[in-house]
Amino acid sequence: MYLKPAGVLVVKDQVHIRNAEAARLARTLARQTGTTISQVVLDALRQYRPRRRQPTPQTQVERWRRLLREDREQGMLRPETPIETLYDDATGLPT
Repeated sequence: MYLKPAGVLVVKDQVHIRNAEAARLARTLARQTGTTISQVVLDALRQYRPRRRQPTPQTQVERWRRLLREDREQGMLRPETPIETLYDDATGLPT
């Protein structure tokens, strides 16, 4: 709040922290960093990014099945190579 030269009282936007734990954490962080509570809140809001919603397991399974089906339809599946073919029979070392 401040007074303009014409004697008009101007009130800036204010945010009240009504949660006791949040207020305590904001005060502590402001004291530790040597900044104001407003700056602490502003930094936190700038850093905040909502978490992406994780797909449900069933949705994920359906997605993988659809991708595999599409690959199969496009002929993208390759025959499996037996692991034995990757090693030399005589030495047992990779070929």
